[in-house]
Amino acid sequence: MNIQAEKLNVLQQIINSDDIGLIKDIKSLISNRELDWFDNLSKHQQADVKEGLTQLDKGQSFSHEDAKKRFDFK
Repeated sequence: MNIQAEKLNVLQQIINSDDIGLIKDIKSLISNRELDWFDNLSKHQQADVKEGLTQLDKGQSFSHEDAKKRFDFK
């Protein structure tokens, strides 16, 4: 399968269509397929984010000011 030819074929069909339902369906399909930023993270990064969210749920957090003090940032 030549992906470029397939894309051009689909694009031509869209351009030639006056079916608003088709256009809305295609737009919806494209919107729903967009990846979340989380999906682009490595497995290790995803695990770190999940761990942080779990800590937040348990109330294990500290303020920005506390973090600056903790890491001696002025």
